[in-house]
Amino acid sequence: MDAVFVDTSTWDAIEDGGDRSHTTALCCKEDLAQQRKRLYTTNFVLDETFTLLLFNIGYTRTVTFKQTVDQLRSGGILTVAHVTEEIERAAWEVFERFNQDKTWSFTDCTTKVVMERLDISQVFAFDHHFEQMGFVRIPQ
Repeated sequence: MDAVFVDTSTWDAIEDGGDRSHTTALCCKEDLAQQRKRLYTTNFVLDETFTLLLFNIGYTRTVTFKQTVDQLRSGGILTVAHVTEEIERAAWEVFERFNQDKTWSFTDCTTKVVMERLDISQVFAFDHHFEQMGFVRIPQ
């Protein structure tokens, strides 16, 4: 089973019907489910997502989203990697090295480190920064 990392931009697009990428995200989500892809994300991505969803779709739907995440985890579909101090240090090195001419968020830098350590090359994201990092972005 191939692994795919899921970014904040995707979680938001799936949950927020007003997001410009909503329809594309839902179609891609179904494709990945049919292909039985193993999904990964991080606690930093979920932190960003919970905050973004709270602002965009409100408290109740954000809590429902968290319940969905818990179901995906307990069903063995989603793994949440936790950003450790070691990963934070490595991510800061990425941040300093590449952001002189880019605008990668610190969370994106932690994602880069985690994806490299887990040998994940595909990311379900609507953020072009992941292509700059050398990953294959789904959808393209």
